[in-house]
Amino acid sequence: MSYKNILSDDSLTYDDVSLLPNQISEIEHRSDCDTSVDFCGIKLSVPIIASPMNTVCGGRMAKSLSELGCLGILHRFNTPEEQVAEFRDNGFESSEYLSAAIGISEKTEITRLKVLADYGVKIYCIDIANGGSKMIERFLNSIRSTVDEYKLKIIAGNVASSETTKFLINLGVDAVRVGIGNGAMCSTSIKSGIGIGQVDAIVRALSARDSLRSSVKIIADGGISTPGAMCKAIALGCDAVMFGRVLAGTDEAPGEVLKYNNQRWKKYCGSASFAVKQENKNYIEGEESLVPYKGSVKKLIKEYREGLQSSMSYLNSKDISEYQKKATFVRLTSHSFLERKPQVDNG
Repeated sequence: MSYKNILSDDSLTYDDVSLLPNQISEIEHRSDCDTSVDFCGIKLSVPIIASPMNTVCGGRMAKSLSELGCLGILHRFNTPEEQVAEFRDNGFESSEYLSAAIGISEKTEITRLKVLADYGVKIYCIDIANGGSKMIERFLNSIRSTVDEYKLKIIAGNVASSETTKFLINLGVDAVRVGIGNGAMCSTSIKSGIGIGQVDAIVRALSARDSLRSSVKIIADGGISTPGAMCKAIALGCDAVMFGRVLAGTDEAPGEVLKYNNQRWKKYCGSASFAVKQENKNYIEGEESLVPYKGSVKKLIKEYREGLQSSMSYLNSKDISEYQKKATFVRLTSHSFLERKPQVDNG
């Protein structure tokens, strides 16, 4: 896999690496590149997943993304009945793309899981900050019979090391969220000193998967703000990327469009921000802000899909598997990073 080309003692981010255009391309147009992937029993037309945050993915977002061949994970900051109502009120029923987040409290989340499973939800994200926790192991053991009975798929995380990735793989999860301390509204690293560069975290997770010869799916979660960063995550070997801030400003994200200083905005909160604390959750690792209004999620997904297709065409790759096999990375110096950015002369 291509990630092996950049193993390093340094903790790298997306801005520290770039794809090397070393292929002679025979692709006439980027639209000839197939961006689809198989993920947890469904086909994603574009390997994009909406983060289960209360200002990112409600029922409307989940339904809209399913129509675009992407996955939206409904947030868990409400009751299971309200989660079901989010789906139903948006006409989102009987779909293989139904997905929702759950916590790990056995008092409430076993019931939540069963309510959602009865509605037809098949893909679940165990949504906690630290995936390297024995609490996940205990919770997974408590729901194992339900998972087997309903043939559910489990996404777990977040992790940022080989050890914690292996821990989750050995628990039998279907997908792992990779990334700690790098989300746009995440202050984990500042508050706790925990976290590494996202490329480094991905490399460690992929290496762990290879060492166990596992087929678990790896999700790059956090640190992506451009189509180019998404391309790097997929080229490294990730099966999908997870978006929070990228999707937060769209029409389909929960919340109203706000007007301020003659511009339009939408609220964006980290999952442990003040807005969530108001629900009597005791977290310290999250922030709250406004993000620019971005219009339709369809337009945004198109932009990211076309960026991925362009990258694939440079590497003469007609599908994601070929793209990942051909990808080679180079390290960037600070000067080479700046050189690659658009130069705008304001003089």
